[in-house]
Amino acid sequence: MTSSNTDSLLPLDALALPELPSWFPLAWGWWAAFASVIAVFAAIVFYLRWKRKRLAPKKTALLLIQREKPAAALELVRQAALCYFPREQIAHLTGKEWYEFLDSQVDQPLFSTNSDLWQNLLYSKQPVDNHEELVQHCYQWVEQALPPKKRGA
Repeated sequence: MTSSNTDSLLPLDALALPELPSWFPLAWGWWAAFASVIAVFAAIVFYLRWKRKRLAPKKTALLLIQREKPAAALELVRQAALCYFPREQIAHLTGKEWYEFLDSQVDQPLFSTNSDLWQNLLYSKQPVDNHEELVQHCYQWVEQALPPKKRGA
C-alpha cells in the first residue's frame, strides 16, 4: 500500500526562491540619512572654526595683557576693541569718552572712576602704586566685554 502512494506522486522540482535583495542601490531614505549626518557634521565643523576665529583676538589680548604695564595694557584693550566694534564707533574716542565707552560695555565701571589716574599714567613715566590693579581692570574688561553682547533696549 505504501508503494502505490509513492508511485502516484508527481515528480516535483525543488523550490525556486527569488534572489535576496541587494544592499545596492540603497533606498532614498538611506541616502537622506547619510546626507543629514554629513550636513550636521559639516555644520558643527564650520561653527567651531567660526567660533575659534571670532575669539582669537580676545584670547591673544588676554595672554598679552598679563605681561604688560598699564599703558600698554590699555593700548591692547583698544586694539582688541577695534577687532570687535566698528572703527567709526571707537577710533575717535579719547580721554573720558573712551573710558565711558569701556564702562558702557561691562556691568561694573572699571575705568571712569580712575580716569584721571589713567590719563596721568599714559603721559608720564612715573611708576604707579596700583600697577597690578590697573592691568587687572584691562584683563577684566577684555574678558567680560568681548565679543560684544547684544544688549536689550
